[in-house]
Amino acid sequence: MRGKLMLVLLALLSTVLLAGCTQMSAEEMARNIEEKYNAVKDFKGILRVTAEGKSGKMVMEYEYVFKKPNKVRMHNKEMGTLIVSNGEKMWIYDEKKNEVFVMDVGQYNQVNPDYGELVKDMLKRYDVKILGSEKVSGRDCYVVQLTPKDNESIEAKMWVDKEYWYPLKIEHSIGGIKSTVEYINVEFNTGVSDDEFQFTPPEGAKIKTEEDLGIKKFNSVEEAQKHVDFRILKPAYTAGYELKEVSLMFNSVSLMYAKKDKMLMITEAKGEELPKMQNAENVKVEDSEGLYAEIYGSSMLMFKKGDVVVTMTGMISKEELIKIAESMG
Repeated sequence: MRGKLMLVLLALLSTVLLAGCTQMSAEEMARNIEEKYNAVKDFKGILRVTAEGKSGKMVMEYEYVFKKPNKVRMHNKEMGTLIVSNGEKMWIYDEKKNEVFVMDVGQYNQVNPDYGELVKDMLKRYDVKILGSEKVSGRDCYVVQLTPKDNESIEAKMWVDKEYWYPLKIEHSIGGIKSTVEYINVEFNTGVSDDEFQFTPPEGAKIKTEEDLGIKKFNSVEEAQKHVDFRILKPAYTAGYELKEVSLMFNSVSLMYAKKDKMLMITEAKGEELPKMQNAENVKVEDSEGLYAEIYGSSMLMFKKGDVVVTMTGMISKEELIKIAESMG
């Protein structure tokens, strides 16, 4: 969850820089973004999430600690919820029930963002205007207005830390509800210990795993095939990606492929028609109609083969993604 939000905000941030330095190319700007982002080794503060509408106002606060590349600790004392991840395992501890949900997350943290693609994608969808400067939690920030060029995106306002180019606050409204995500009392590069991201369940705590949620993992497609009522499609061509994991959840099969630090996910399930996908391009996958979109530097392709709807996502070109799809039999 946190990783996805960070990719979105980094992408938005890149448009700020382009607005201030119009002579720079997207590629040059992406390199600057990466350089500043690389300067942040760890980060801690209070994460405050606010939602306000006609029915009232809701505020949630978490003590928040993050360390690169993928370690996080979030604690909501009022709710009694503690979330800890060391990059390989995640623990979600309900202090009131004394229950711990444990899951493996290492395979989901292997994708590095393509900063150039993030920049290009956001420039297509937003007009950017720097409104001025304000302080957030005592830090100097640029105030940025993001106005969508289409009818699908959401208008937003963002406060960007001037020193680290890190988004400290973002707010938007949708459906009459105003939402704000803000980091307060922030500190950068304090030398956070790895011990912060380890968790030992208290004595007597009930341990729950992914299987309690109906998630099953297999060593091969053949093993998974015994548990579903449709034929699992496996690509003959994978562009050098290797199959790492096969999982099943609610009669939906996911095949996870990896190549170095990049991931390709193929999800399959029975379906009558393709789901709707915003801002999608119509493409051909052999004789079938498909939908293709680029989202924050990642490619997504959906198509239907027989009674199976296939969704493919990864940081890979459209041409390669279609070639993989056409090899599935």
